[in-house]
Parts: sequence; C-alpha cells; structure tokens
Amino acid sequence: MVLERKPTGLDDRVAWFANVHHLLSPMSGVTDRPFRDICHDHGVHMGFCEFTSASGLYHENEQTWKLIDTDGETGRVGIQIFGQDPGDMAAAAEILVRRKHMDVLDLNFGCPAKKVVKKCGGSALLADVPRLESIVRSVIDAAGDTPVSAKFRTGWDELSLNYLEVGSLLQELGCVWVTLHGRTRNQKYRGEANWDTIAELVEHLEIPVVGNGDVVDGASYAALRRHTRCHAVMVARGAIGNPWLFQEMSAMDQGRPWSPPNLAEMCAVAARHVTLEVAQRGERTGCYVVRKHMARCFRGYPGAAAIRKRLFAEDTSAGVLAVLEDVAQMDDPRRDQPEPQTKDRES
Repeated sequence: MVLERKPTGLDDRVAWFANVHHLLSPMSGVTDRPFRDICHDHGVHMGFCEFTSASGLYHENEQTWKLIDTDGETGRVGIQIFGQDPGDMAAAAEILVRRKHMDVLDLNFGCPAKKVVKKCGGSALLADVPRLESIVRSVIDAAGDTPVSAKFRTGWDELSLNYLEVGSLLQELGCVWVTLHGRTRNQKYRGEANWDTIAELVEHLEIPVVGNGDVVDGASYAALRRHTRCHAVMVARGAIGNPWLFQEMSAMDQGRPWSPPNLAEMCAVAARHVTLEVAQRGERTGCYVVRKHMARCFRGYPGAAAIRKRLFAEDTSAGVLAVLEDVAQMDDPRRDQPEPQTKDRES
C-alpha cells in the first residue's frame, strides 16, 4: 500500500528531504551519538541530537557542547536549540554554523518540561507569539545558508490552540519545514495525540509538515501517514530500546513484510550500544545511560523481567556484556504483544 504524502515545495538547500520519511526526535538523555549511530545502522533517514540550551552554547558550557557531537557523523543529522532570548538564540546559531556539522538547525517550541517552560522556552513560546517570531527572525538571519526548521505543539492548552497561526508564521519567516506534535503543552504526554491537527496543518501549509505523536510501530506509522498525508513522521519514545522500528517503518514504505529481530540479534545490538556508550562516557555513566534502552529492548519476551534484573545488577560493562552473551544463547520464543509504553521527555 502506497503511503501518500501531500506535494509540497522544498527549499533547494533541503532537496534531499524529498527522500526522508522518518526521523528520530531530539530527546534529552536519549538521542546521544551512540544511539543515533545505532538508529542510522537500522535505517533512520535523519536523527537529531539531544535538544540543547542556546544560552549554554553561547556561554561555552562544556557539558552543553558535549550534547552535540556530530563530527564525522555520516547520516543526516539535525541540531535543535531552545531558549527564550532572541539574542542568545541567534548567537548560538551563528556559533553552531561555524563549528558544527548539521543538515538543519531546528528550533524547539514544543518541550513541555517545567524547567524549560519556567524560563519561557520550549512550548511556553506558543503563549508569546511575538517573542517566538523575534527568535525565528533572529536565528534565520544568523544561520545564513544553513536551513532552519521548527518543532511545536498545537498550543498552550485546549483553549488556546494556535498551531495554524504558528505554522503559517514559521512558513512565512522562512522555515524549510515544521514538525507538529499533536498535543498541547498542558497535555504533556497524557491522552492521545490529535492527528486531526496534523492533517489540518498539512493542508494549510505549502512547506513540508512532519507529524509527531503516538507512533510506536509500523502500523501506527502507516496510520499517521494515511490520516494526515504528512511528508514524514518523527518518532520519539517509540524508538527507545527499539531501533528496529525504523526497519519496520521502511518495510511499510515499501509495502513488504517485516520480521522482528530474534533474541540473539537484540543482544548483539544492546552489546554494541553498551560498548559505544562506555567508550564515549566512561564506564560508570555509560553503563547507566544505556539502561533505559535495555529496559525496553526485551519487553514482550517471557522472562524479560528476569533478564532486566540480571542486567541492572551489573555495574560494569564486562558484566553487562557477559549477561547479554548468556541471554543470546537462550531459547527464543516469539515475542508476545509489547508491554505498554512508558513516558520519556522529548522536545
């Protein structure tokens, strides 16, 4: 079955975006370089770094700069920044253009996290459209030839939905595409994403619209594409511990069957992830960071809880790798239905 997308105008700088159907969303504590590399291995068309404070970049905060390790990255990659000051945002954009490899610079108008919103960043700017406009103008001017996109939500709450107004403004100001998460800031991650809002924005704009919200498998990916005719789909929480999702989505694009990985394949990828994290972050932090992925990787398998308990009991990479090697030798019953998705913060 062909997944139709609405014909749109593409900026010459992002002509390659015509071949992009699925993207990995910026997620704090999740989309670091090791995980992006793994997702690239499994066919994601574009990945984003963890979303990053413009102020931290401008003031040369070492930890902030570590979040955007894109040097030598072979797949398509975007950097997303957030902030409330047009000057800081523009300054960060100018520095990034000079110092970092990226295919697009994305603006975060969607994060609902309290620590971001209380500083008037992220989705708080949906309640201050004049400031949002000032930020976009400043960043696009500072970015020069680097294309700029933006991600946002449907509004602050159900009584102040302004996604059509904001989307039109972003298009008018020169964003090359926009991503809409079909929830308000007030919803955070509760309830269901409203795909009707995405479909309405798709028809309203001439630039590409990327849909975001509640895509966790190939079926939901295809359903969102059919419902909205969006140009592409951005996946967030559904990809945690499940880079195979992008293979499943590609199978949907091509109308071919897809089989989930077997237990040995899952263990091999988890082992590679551990190795990459430890190489980048060190033994202790690397082992800890990868836990959120391994917690979800084995869901649905009989005995998954026991596997997780064994993995989490280890505090060295050697111990974790030994458990994974042992688990890979276990009988491999076919997976049951996945356990319910849990909530992780995305932009």
